[in-house]
Amino acid sequence: MNNGARMGSKALMLTGIILAIFGVLLLASPMAAGEFVIMAVAGVLLITGVAQVIQSFRSPGSADRIVSAILGAIIAGLGVLVWRNPDVGSGFLMSLLMIFFVVNGLWKVSTAWRFRRASGWIWLMLSGLVSLVFVYLLWSQWPVAGAWVIGVFIGIDLLLTGLSMIVLAFTARRIRSSGYVETINL
Repeated sequence: MNNGARMGSKALMLTGIILAIFGVLLLASPMAAGEFVIMAVAGVLLITGVAQVIQSFRSPGSADRIVSAILGAIIAGLGVLVWRNPDVGSGFLMSLLMIFFVVNGLWKVSTAWRFRRASGWIWLMLSGLVSLVFVYLLWSQWPVAGAWVIGVFIGIDLLLTGLSMIVLAFTARRIRSSGYVETINL
């Protein structure tokens, strides 16, 4: 096995371990994790909005300056609204989470299908299907489910993604050490 192949499978393994650990930590305290994510989104919105207002003063045209300042104020206002009322942020974040899980789930399923000849592909397929089930569960509970749902679903997704990456790293290592396939590039 060449050094590049060894480094690729090690990086995949390390990333998988880190994601699995984060997943377990989120599952240990899903309410706190969900509230943290909501507050982090509120902070990012607030900072982004303020930065856009400040940047608007540098715009050359007065129309650009006004539009940029108004949009920045709206974004900053959303950040303050989410910070002061996390339930609003929870509903908003759950809708974004549904979009993320659809895209993420479809990507995992299609990637697993392409690698179905490799052992361990089923774990990536399972992770993708679970992401799609999350979309259904979020949709059926939206917007009444709270921050704990965000923490639980993200925790489970990270755990399954991490475990599938660990299995794929072992598979890549085994395939490369056999010398059978040299074209896999991780």
